[in-house]
Amino acid sequence: MTDIQFALIQALQTHATWLEAPMLFFSFLGEPELYLLVIAVLYWCWDTRLGLRLALLMGISGGLNQALKVAFHLPRPYWVSPEVRAFGSHPSFGLPSAHAQGSASFWGLLAADARWKWFTVFAIGMAFFIGVSRVVLGVHFPTDVLAGWAFGVAILLGFLALEKPVGRRIAALPLSGQVLAAFAGSLALALASFGALAALGDWEVPASWAAGALERSGEPVHPLDILDAITASGLFFGFAAGAAADRYPGSMCARGKGSVRLFRYIFGLAVAGVIWYGFGLFVPQDAVLAAYLFQYLRAAAAGAWVSFGAPAFFARYGPGT
Repeated sequence: MTDIQFALIQALQTHATWLEAPMLFFSFLGEPELYLLVIAVLYWCWDTRLGLRLALLMGISGGLNQALKVAFHLPRPYWVSPEVRAFGSHPSFGLPSAHAQGSASFWGLLAADARWKWFTVFAIGMAFFIGVSRVVLGVHFPTDVLAGWAFGVAILLGFLALEKPVGRRIAALPLSGQVLAAFAGSLALALASFGALAALGDWEVPASWAAGALERSGEPVHPLDILDAITASGLFFGFAAGAAADRYPGSMCARGKGSVRLFRYIFGLAVAGVIWYGFGLFVPQDAVLAAYLFQYLRAAAAGAWVSFGAPAFFARYGPGT
């Protein structure tokens, strides 16, 4: 099975070189940062509830993806085959593909919310090409992508089934209870990856994988580092807690001309960037647990700014209000 997958990747990279540019584009569309930009504009200016739902879903998907990667601890194609070209460096394990999983969840929820046939077809196409791009670029086996789609759909279906009953219970709680529930959910996401790490015991990354990845991408790998899971966990908490406290939904674009709304969006993203990179200066590089703590706080602060800080700021001080 693995030989067939290697052959497919090599054939695509050798005989369909014209795919490189479009696949790089579709791979870019599956980056978490791009999803966050879309979630911000949805929450601020279009549909606050949909923006919140997407933020929570992508936090859940991102956290569980890291746990699943560690649980399966399988290599990427370019780690183990000198015949595969690596269009990028990826330090995490391969299965399941985060791009495939995230695209299935993200576009699936948008399609479920829109309920338009043409958009459903478009959403399926986006998820398909984002997943396929990872195979063409040599960073995932086809099985990684298939598993990513499967887990992404499963997470989406679970989210759709539970969001109303769970949401009603949480909405009935006081603000302190809602914040505590958000923290408990984020802690569960982080503990999933810690549990997967503990289950590995003394297992270590094979030296041949690390050497192959470094040789073919120029970057070292550290697949047992669960910083991505901590980031997803922190964003989940910050966004959920901030949304619970948000008393100005839609205030970013409630009033003002288009140019004013655009300024608010750009300013809001700029502050989020300052928070992200500012906190990043304090994330220690030589103490793992401290790094995880600071990364959690960093992500939580950025998420809370999007769901609470920016709406509150512009509701009170924004031009054109």
